[in-house]
Amino acid sequence: MSTPLAGLLLGAGASYEIGMPLVWDITAELRGWLTSEKLRSLNTGWRAQGTGFSDVVIDELAHVLLIPEMHYENILGYLETQFRRNTPFRREYHGLYSWLVEMVYHILCLRHTNNRQYVKRNLRYYEGISQLVAQNLPLWVFSLNHDVIIEMLTAQFNIPLNCGFSGERVTLPRRDKQGVKTGELVGEVLSGEDIDRGAFHFFPLGTPGVNLLKIHGALDVFTFRDGKDLLRLLPNQKNVSDVIEVLQAANEELVCILAMSPDRVVKSTNEITYADDEGEMQFLRRSLLAGAYKFDSRMSQVLPFRVLDSFRANINYVSSLICIGYGFGDMHINEVIRMWLEAGADRELEIVGPGTKGVPSFLLHIAPQVVLKDMTATEYLDSRAGIVRSGHDCLEKRLSAYTRQCGNGTAQAEMQTFVRQQMERVKAALIEKIGSFPIRNGDLDLDSLGMTAEELANHCMSESRGDIDDILETFLDSKGA
Repeated sequence: MSTPLAGLLLGAGASYEIGMPLVWDITAELRGWLTSEKLRSLNTGWRAQGTGFSDVVIDELAHVLLIPEMHYENILGYLETQFRRNTPFRREYHGLYSWLVEMVYHILCLRHTNNRQYVKRNLRYYEGISQLVAQNLPLWVFSLNHDVIIEMLTAQFNIPLNCGFSGERVTLPRRDKQGVKTGELVGEVLSGEDIDRGAFHFFPLGTPGVNLLKIHGALDVFTFRDGKDLLRLLPNQKNVSDVIEVLQAANEELVCILAMSPDRVVKSTNEITYADDEGEMQFLRRSLLAGAYKFDSRMSQVLPFRVLDSFRANINYVSSLICIGYGFGDMHINEVIRMWLEAGADRELEIVGPGTKGVPSFLLHIAPQVVLKDMTATEYLDSRAGIVRSGHDCLEKRLSAYTRQCGNGTAQAEMQTFVRQQMERVKAALIEKIGSFPIRNGDLDLDSLGMTAEELANHCMSESRGDIDDILETFLDSKGA
């Protein structure tokens, strides 16, 4: 009899503690950059290049960007819906949709490349995943996220990783701004024939490692060869830095330079346009799924529908599904979870997330099979692995959470104010301390204290300022963090 397996289903909240954004974080960043004035200015530039959009379409997007209840997925869904309605501007709505998806891609990509030190430092808080890998051969991870956090975790902890691609490898030429080849990127391939047959190449039962299925696409996955095949970029070395570096290289060094305009790089919406080794123009189409019509037969999409079929089939390998950081906002995912849970009374769903309180309404009829965990992702993984964090680690996590909550600039300003107040306290404490020392012939009696002047100064400073962790804890406590 086979051992029951546990699997992970990851939503955006699973990556939050490592610096990745939630849906409203992306929305705020998008709105902060794409103001109405910015949008119209961009369109003026596009028109000057012979493209651009009609005023009515730009006005509609500018309007929905200002509706506070709409996050970026809702905004994309609005553009998709307008496209489906077969209006005279349907192609323009689709063009704006593709462009906005590309903006989301770059926001997420920059979270990796601009914060690589933060990401690398905080990966250690996810080490509890190693215990899950050891207990489940293999560990199935179904991710709704586009980030490459699992790829970095498996590199960090030397865990074998399989994303269902075949052994076929392709190379892509890296080029400088003049189009001169400087190196290569390597990718693994999943052919269109394999996709159509549902023949993903995951680890078989009993194999140690992680089977990772990115259901909504990924930053490092593209369609190519006329959109028939999938390509996943591979790091040159199995380490965290290379996982991030390959993303940056793909977006900056896979280029195509026009022969008649050597200073002009070819750009395509939501695609990477590059010249292959023969100089022929090729395309990598970004795979991100976003909006209101994911895996909806009424709309076409870049990522093959067979990916959802793979989730529907492979979830049956697990008897316990640990759902971390998912808000149950995708109906196609919810349907698969419900049907999987209904199929066996021995199956269990754990819902993990801070503030988790109730069973989702679509699962109330099988509520006894649902377990709620009011915990962050790293707290849950620590509890599964029996990891007890030091006081300093706990403070560092609290500080990171507070900084994310109020913004880095605000947190820095508040900390600076707090430090100034602390310095005033230290100064007052020093004056009081020195006033209590013995005096002989009008000077401090250092002999009776058994200290030199330098030793006395260091002693006073040490006693007055306190331990850095104590100061940090006082600051966080004062903020209710």
